[in-house]
Amino acid sequence: MRRPRRAPSRAQIHTDAQLLALHQLIADKLLAQPELAAPLLEKLELRYQSGLIKHWGYIRWYSMLSQLDQPELFRRALLEDSESMRRLRRKTLLTGILTETERQQVLSQEFSG
Repeated sequence: MRRPRRAPSRAQIHTDAQLLALHQLIADKLLAQPELAAPLLEKLELRYQSGLIKHWGYIRWYSMLSQLDQPELFRRALLEDSESMRRLRRKTLLTGILTETERQQVLSQEFSG
């Protein structure tokens, strides 16, 4: 039997807000440049074969990346406000999509906003 989850700390809520803001820009960039998805699918396969990602995470990421041709569905899935999606965003597959400058801009806007 699972223990009930504790409420997230203020720090965790802040981190999740930052990750959501980053993933919003990542979604924009992937939708504008869908060719960036091919290396992500390779990375997903490698992580799964190496045991670095669980089956449910593999299925979730694969399903999302397969929806790039349906922007509304892709965006809704990636930015979903659920505990499971917050967990996936904390260990995101979508590294290397944003430049450091883009990343810093998002984080500074989130911090000042």
